[in-house]
Amino acid sequence: MLITQQSQTQQEYGTAKGWRLFMYILAPPLIILFLSLPFWIGWNEKQIGFSIGFSALMIAMAGLFIYGLLETIKARHIITADKLIYAGVFRRKELPLANIKGYRIDQHYIRVFPKSTSDPKIQIGYTSENYAGLQEWFADHYPDLDIVEQEQEAAQALEDHDLGRTPAERQETLEKAQRTAKWLNIAGGIVAVWLLFRPQPYQWAMAAGLVVPLLAIVASWIHQGAIRVDGKENSVYPGLTTAITGPVLILLARVLLDFEILEYGPLWPQAGGVALIVALILLVGSRTFLAQNESRISLLFAILFISVSYGFAGTLAYNCAFDDGQATKYEAQVLSKHVSSGKTTTYYLEVAPWGPRTTNEDVTVTKDYYKQTEVGDTVSIYAMPGQLKVPWFTVDE
Repeated sequence: MLITQQSQTQQEYGTAKGWRLFMYILAPPLIILFLSLPFWIGWNEKQIGFSIGFSALMIAMAGLFIYGLLETIKARHIITADKLIYAGVFRRKELPLANIKGYRIDQHYIRVFPKSTSDPKIQIGYTSENYAGLQEWFADHYPDLDIVEQEQEAAQALEDHDLGRTPAERQETLEKAQRTAKWLNIAGGIVAVWLLFRPQPYQWAMAAGLVVPLLAIVASWIHQGAIRVDGKENSVYPGLTTAITGPVLILLARVLLDFEILEYGPLWPQAGGVALIVALILLVGSRTFLAQNESRISLLFAILFISVSYGFAGTLAYNCAFDDGQATKYEAQVLSKHVSSGKTTTYYLEVAPWGPRTTNEDVTVTKDYYKQTEVGDTVSIYAMPGQLKVPWFTVDE
């Protein structure tokens, strides 16, 4: 519903009624809470830095909600006969309707882009009144830049002689790339879930985590110019984000949680070599997209991230999960135990020096083993040589 309609040529859109009520109910008690927390906790002279930092944070949070409340009350978007206006609490933007290049719609905003950089961009949030009506209004009056970009990219792809001799061959190349990316992404998603929730049989799960991203990396080289290793929204070129990043990230988390490394020195040359090979394959496979200025930086960052992550996680996973060397058993006394909580909960036992370890150190264990182990108990630790000669150890549970 429009909050005002001063004339037939001017319409104003504030915050939707439901969101206004939500902010009216939520913001005031939170503002009071944030402002009062520093007084409730009090000042500790021994931790003056923490007290100042905490108080500053609470004041900042209160300020954020005050600003949000004022924006809810005052801010509005105005469409006149010749302008689109954003009138906020502290700023005002005006964009002539004739200077609007087009718009993009994502999950949270209608983003309006000007033809010239001298004019401001304006975004309209989904909490605005008559948001669906605003989407229809922009669709009736201006081009959707995502659709325009996709159509231009599709036309460009069908003229790319690297994809085939004729438009029909180029279309077939793109369709093959899309099918390949689809199945690799499905496989990547399945492997990521497998590794995350129940990696059993363990070696099979780890092998899948190593192989599927590698297949996707090779696919980017085979389908040069037709598959992106990064995911670009609304692109005619399919991406391999799920196939590569999903398993690699979970594999990285898995090796950090499951294995304790005795000496990292032998790891770095091997991980660096794997990372370099992966980077070279991705660079060759992505050279067409790297030639495009608008995607070069993000693509280079994606290649760097994938290469380093796979180099480290893949090398370590193969070294430990497929280690068939002879274990050396040591005994160590438990000195203390503690839990680290955050996004994940990790259970630690502090053990006395053992074997190659000359100082007390924490070792990670499962929740069940943590509960059944008491301070003073003796635990068995097995040192392994590593399939790639990167020594590691595990606590016998």
